[in-house]
Amino acid sequence: MSAKSTLPPLDFSTIIASSVHDMKNSIQLLLGTLDEVIDELPDDVQPHAKILRAQLEGRRINDQLVQLLTLYKAGNTQQSLCPDEHSVREFLDELYLENHAVLALRGIDLSIECEEELQWFFDRELLKGVINNLISNAQQYTKDKIQLNAVIHEKWLRLSVDDNGSGYPETMLRCYSAEDQLTPGDNTAETGGTGLGLFFSATIAHMHTNRKQRGFLQTSNEGIDGGARCTIALP
Repeated sequence: MSAKSTLPPLDFSTIIASSVHDMKNSIQLLLGTLDEVIDELPDDVQPHAKILRAQLEGRRINDQLVQLLTLYKAGNTQQSLCPDEHSVREFLDELYLENHAVLALRGIDLSIECEEELQWFFDRELLKGVINNLISNAQQYTKDKIQLNAVIHEKWLRLSVDDNGSGYPETMLRCYSAEDQLTPGDNTAETGGTGLGLFFSATIAHMHTNRKQRGFLQTSNEGIDGGARCTIALP
């Protein structure tokens, strides 16, 4: 008779989360190396298109890994919000610098519409992940324009990513005001995606609170020339 195993039961979700964390660190090292390669180029030399594409795909993988880790922590009440007051314009400028070169390579114009003095409280890193995800989605469907917008409306900060594509299908035009209104896998027939990006964005919006108000995500076809607009509203 064989001895009974004394190994503790495996928590597969924890193993996956640990592996995702290690992969994210490796991808970030790779992205840092690519940044160094680009920085070392002479001022009059443009980065090779293949380097920019590698940078794009690396960031896409990194963003997806960050989403998975954030959702895992949120599901296990380990994810805490770290809001602070930030210049919204500087925040959007940083996102512009990260994305415009790769978008230009694909013939997509990226622009910003935001007042210089606009300030708001939010978790910078988590919100950065949301907007990068929305930009990544928009570049798949836009014709040739993406705009980052920020405005205060009725005491809410409304950050939106607009494009001039064909817009969202009717089934995706909704207000995601709570986490339980959206689950990964929604709308896959219309978009060909998993729904994870919208679920992540809605979750981060929902985590931002002010008194009894919670942030929410909203989709509409009020983007450029009737294209898609995805808005994250923060109280």
